[in-house]
Amino acid sequence: MTDTAVPTSARTCGDCTLCCKLMGVPELKKPSARWCASCDQGKGCTVYQERPPSCRNFQCFWLMDEAFPEEFRPDRIHALAAFNDAPDSCVLHVDPAHPKATRSPEVQALTDALLKAYARVFFVSGKESAMLTR
Repeated sequence: MTDTAVPTSARTCGDCTLCCKLMGVPELKKPSARWCASCDQGKGCTVYQERPPSCRNFQCFWLMDEAFPEEFRPDRIHALAAFNDAPDSCVLHVDPAHPKATRSPEVQALTDALLKAYARVFFVSGKESAMLTR
């Protein structure tokens, strides 16, 4: 994760590395909710050029869409939104180290916005999960 990880906007990850913690990486046998051994926290991926397909294919909604408010940046709200395999749904990954994050005004506003665009929002926080529908 470096400044070259910008799929469709001019945004950059900056010092956000939350995806390196929250996302599981099957190729590395890295479970979700644990820091990746290749992550230099607050700086980025130390093997960015050789990162596995799971990491290459990951798309953070905040990074992709400049319409997402700055205050929704994942490392600030302890949650990140991403695509889901199920149709008309997305996933909100919440850092289990911050369980109250789901009740923050920012995450509540993000959830409301996601439910306007998707019929279902799946919440994942470590081994816990839930689903909200419109």
